[in-house]
Amino acid sequence: MFRDRFAEFQERAGIEASSSSRVIRRYQIEENGEVQAPLIDEAADFENFLERVGNIRKELSILTDDFNKMTQLHLVLLSTPGADSEQVQILNACVDRFVQRSKLLKDSVKIMDDEVKNNPGTCGIPRAKKEQVYAIEKSLVTLLGKFNAEQIDYKEKAVKKITEYLRIKDIEVPDDEIAEAVSSGNISDLTKGVILGYNEKKALYQDVKSRADELKQLEASIRELADMFHDLHLLVVSQGEMLDRVETSVANATDYAERAKGNVQEARKLQKRARKMKVIMLIGAIVAIILLLIFLQGLVCHFTPIC
Repeated sequence: MFRDRFAEFQERAGIEASSSSRVIRRYQIEENGEVQAPLIDEAADFENFLERVGNIRKELSILTDDFNKMTQLHLVLLSTPGADSEQVQILNACVDRFVQRSKLLKDSVKIMDDEVKNNPGTCGIPRAKKEQVYAIEKSLVTLLGKFNAEQIDYKEKAVKKITEYLRIKDIEVPDDEIAEAVSSGNISDLTKGVILGYNEKKALYQDVKSRADELKQLEASIRELADMFHDLHLLVVSQGEMLDRVETSVANATDYAERAKGNVQEARKLQKRARKMKVIMLIGAIVAIILLLIFLQGLVCHFTPIC
């Protein structure tokens, strides 16, 4: 009669069941005080891995929401005649939040990528982990690419906006000088020598300066994300190559399986043919023996008076 040995197996593996979905591994301590490494429950490990993947996907969703909010703020600011300081602060906070969350996600993905690389395998759970990490890396790289493109596009439109402000006051300034003034922070050079009332000139200066400060922060965030984007791109490329090798191995295994299947079918045909030949040879031998007996009987009857 069979008995339930699940508890015994858990005890030997050094695993304790808990009320949560996680599986707690404990170390076994021998009498001499030495600690043995616990046996790894691969299914529980994969369950924890999927839970971490789910948390990262939630963070990716929040990051996407931040990006969409930032895009909407860009539209609002570009449609506003002057730079709204309150909206600019909200935008800067959104960009900072996006950058910080991107860094955390990148570090988390890097850790998971290292874990996958340290656990090689081309099938089953290792392959599933590689595909999950690759999908997350690709999603994050795509989102960072959109963020970078949006920042560059907004910068170009904001520079055009500054140019429009200056042209309203009949101030003709080349785009390269505007870009240089924004980079250096010498915004007052753009309005130097312009004959305007004090309040009017001050308002124009504040408008241009607020736009320029906004652009400087944009450039800083773009530079900050450049290295991160590069690192993630390298991760995606390495994971892609790894998955390509896995797919090649799987394709080769499939090809070998198809060949083996063909060989088995061919062997079955040959076996069937061999059986037929054996039956034919057996029948032929029986017929030959019968004919030989008939022939011998005829000889005996012909030469002897027995028959």
